[in-house]
Amino acid sequence: MQVKQWFGFVPDFIITLDAEYCRAYGAPVFTIRGHNVEAFVGVVRRYGANAAGVRAIVDAATARQR
Repeated sequence: MQVKQWFGFVPDFIITLDAEYCRAYGAPVFTIRGHNVEAFVGVVRRYGANAAGVRAIVDAATARQR
């Protein structure tokens, strides 16, 4: 609710920076890093898409491609 009050909408993401860290180490360098979702590739390879609810993720990812 507070974010919506600040921006007037809910943004897709928020980047939070620690002011003390930035002050000590300089300006941040923005980059895109791999996400934990990448770990699911190994799970699917080892156990199949039905393991641990991975089937739902696979179905969601491939639904847009159809």
